[in-house]
Amino acid sequence: PRAKGESTANPSAGMPAAPDALAFPNEAGAVRLDRIEIENFKSYAGRQVVGPLMDMNAVVGPNGSGKSNLMDMIAFTVGLSSSDLRGKTLKDLVYRNSPDEDISERGASVSLVVTCDGAETRFTRSITPAGVGKYSVNGKTVSAQAYDEKLKTFGVLSKAHNGFLVFQGYVSELAQKSAKELSKLFEQISGSEELTEEYDALAAEKKRAEEEQIFNQQKKKGLAQERAIMKRQKEEAEAYQALLGRKRELQQLQYLQKLHGIEHEIVTLREQLGSEAAALDAESERHATAEATLRASEKERARLARRAVDLERQHASLLQKVEKQNPGAIKLREEIRHVDRRRATQAKSLDKVEEAHKAATKQQKGLEKQLADVSDALARATAEQQEAESRGEVEMNKRQRDEYSRLKGEAGAKSAALHEQLSAMTRELRSDEPLLMQGRTKLDELAARRGVLEGRLGGFEERRKGLAERVAKLKAEAAECEKELQAAKTSGSTSRERQGGGGG
Repeated sequence: PRAKGESTANPSAGMPAAPDALAFPNEAGAVRLDRIEIENFKSYAGRQVVGPLMDMNAVVGPNGSGKSNLMDMIAFTVGLSSSDLRGKTLKDLVYRNSPDEDISERGASVSLVVTCDGAETRFTRSITPAGVGKYSVNGKTVSAQAYDEKLKTFGVLSKAHNGFLVFQGYVSELAQKSAKELSKLFEQISGSEELTEEYDALAAEKKRAEEEQIFNQQKKKGLAQERAIMKRQKEEAEAYQALLGRKRELQQLQYLQKLHGIEHEIVTLREQLGSEAAALDAESERHATAEATLRASEKERARLARRAVDLERQHASLLQKVEKQNPGAIKLREEIRHVDRRRATQAKSLDKVEEAHKAATKQQKGLEKQLADVSDALARATAEQQEAESRGEVEMNKRQRDEYSRLKGEAGAKSAALHEQLSAMTRELRSDEPLLMQGRTKLDELAARRGVLEGRLGGFEERRKGLAERVAKLKAEAAECEKELQAAKTSGSTSRERQGGGGG
């Protein structure tokens, strides 16, 4: 076969016959490849027919004339993928005149026509313009699986194509295969690869049977061990029951000893309870005496309070009588009240006086500094003026001297006013100091009196709390003794019941 424009090849044109591998044995008879029909496949443009083929054929020609594509045709038709045919996709197997030619509307197909006992069968694999592969047998479209099954009826195994298609370089590649890879290849060629799943299933079943046998043997050994263990456990259980009976006997003896000790303890507890009850009664009496004393003290305090009220009333009555007898007493009482109000006012404003004292002190320091600054400035100015006059540098006229005298007088007056203000502030601070000290002294006395009263009140509170805690403690001890007595009575009753039951 030749490229585009060449005529159909035939044996009379000098084309040698194909290898004997193109004829396959079959149960029905000899199967042989009669011809190959091509349309737009690889380098074959248009529709081409290779054949009829003889028993022995050979393809010769220069490089690039399409010799290898003849093998690709057969491989493509028996189901090889495009990657095995030097193409990435099926569309790469469609004929194109140049790399830039648009083949979007072009398809391709290859048909193998085989004969068996004079009957022809056409196997066709085609590529649609969309690049989709299709399979057909005798012009009828079938699935890839049905197509492969039909090839098997003629002894063609698509998965074992290497058994009848030997590509360039395959012999050297085959020589380099390992034993495992050769075994796999023989399985593909012989068709035994199809039995791999069944073989694996049977091997897995055999492995499961062996594992089950091993498991049963181990289980048998385990049962024997368990039997021995159960025998030992039975012997241990019998020994345990014997020890348990001995334990019950010892426990009965121990319980009897405990009951004897409990009875003795009950007698002791009753004696202790009697002494605790006597102590509780004595403490109750002391508590009652203390409460009676407290009530008597409360009554005495109430009586003294009433007596104080009566004395105040008598004092007021006597004052009224004195005032009636001596009119000057009214004036004296008014002066006393005035002094009291003044003292209260001074006590309330003590903080204000202290703050005013601090502010006045601060102001006094500021005035003293200001006065010192003015005096220094005046002295410096006078000294500078006198020095300038003595050197003859300054000569003032009458108007300037008058202005100087006026300013000097104003400075002296201002200085005097500051002195006077400072003196008044100092006198005021000194006059307030005794009052401030008196107020502080009075407040200290009141605070001391308050501390004494609070101390006495705290003492009374502590005594009251101590008595309350003592009473609560005595009550708790009495309750605990009562509980112990009840427990002892219950234990004694139980002991007597057990003894009575044992005697019965």
